[in-house]
Amino acid sequence: MCSAETKAAAIAAMLTAALDGAPRLDETPDCIRVEVDLPEELGPISRTAVLTALASADRYGHTHDRGGTAVWAEVDREVER
Repeated sequence: MCSAETKAAAIAAMLTAALDGAPRLDETPDCIRVEVDLPEELGPISRTAVLTALASADRYGHTHDRGGTAVWAEVDREVER
């Protein structure tokens, strides 16, 4: 089983390759969030690569506001007992 850090790094790498953009990472005690801005135009190959990256996350979604559109993916950290 991959660690949350490894999984988040893999998602960030896939998004970087698909979009030529630098994802932002936000780490909390519970999860790691990877977020990246989307270009105005996204071709079918890039779209498929983004969706593949997002599908490997525990949760994913998108935001849209005046600043543009971004997608995000969250990876849960293991809870130590």
